[in-house]
Amino acid sequence: MDLSAKAILVVGAARPPGIGRATALRLARASARLVLADAVDVSQGDAGTGRVAAAKLAEVAAEVSEAAGRPVAAFPVDPTDPASVEELVARAVGELGRLDACCNMVGATGPALGDGPLAATGPDAWQRGLDWNLTAAWLIARACVPPLTAAGGGAIVTLSSYAGLTPVADAGVVGVARAAVNHLTAALAGELGPLGIRVNTVCPLGVHPGDPRFPNPGLVRLAEREGLPLADWLARTIPLGRGQSADEVAAAVEFLVSDAASFVSGVNLPVAGGAAA
Repeated sequence: MDLSAKAILVVGAARPPGIGRATALRLARASARLVLADAVDVSQGDAGTGRVAAAKLAEVAAEVSEAAGRPVAAFPVDPTDPASVEELVARAVGELGRLDACCNMVGATGPALGDGPLAATGPDAWQRGLDWNLTAAWLIARACVPPLTAAGGGAIVTLSSYAGLTPVADAGVVGVARAAVNHLTAALAGELGPLGIRVNTVCPLGVHPGDPRFPNPGLVRLAEREGLPLADWLARTIPLGRGQSADEVAAAVEFLVSDAASFVSGVNLPVAGGAAA
């Protein structure tokens, strides 16, 4: 696929389970011009807070730069803060000169973000889960509309979840938030279509990248709650009988930002190995 004409922002580029990294690598190999971003802290990061280590973002940027054959800038962002998101988009446009697409791969799960039974979830965990898995999607999409409009249209692809398509036991707040993201996507597709902006999501299930740098503890917790080893849970839950790689989700994202998907908008695309929604 040739994306050499595209200037693309990838948010969530360094977080587990590696979907943002895989997306950035795919786009770089397709010759897109990229800016990367993620929520960072100065320590080791913590998947349970939504933040990654600053060194992890720098490491991913170096990998993507090598794949692209040119330097790729990476910036920190707080995706739950409107001013930080607006600043990021302005920096991306300044770096790239325009914006043709945004791949928003932000999301976070964990006990502090409302994993587990909803009736046992506290108000603080509920709000954090919504902030990272719903509000961030709205803020990023909203901030990208002006530069996408100025470019004559473009694409927004947001990471959602299979748990947003159908209830998954003990998925907790993330399932509720991602269901709202799916509705947000359909609504934005209607609003932004006249501007030439397409809006879609990818809804993965069972991302098991096999890279210790990008674990998926939420997936492991789902299997543990049912008393199953992860491989057995995946085989029982997914008709294809296995987990998927982060790159298999990234392949769907690459398609959705490309001109091959020029008439695809408002779609919440299951990338779930045949699991029924």
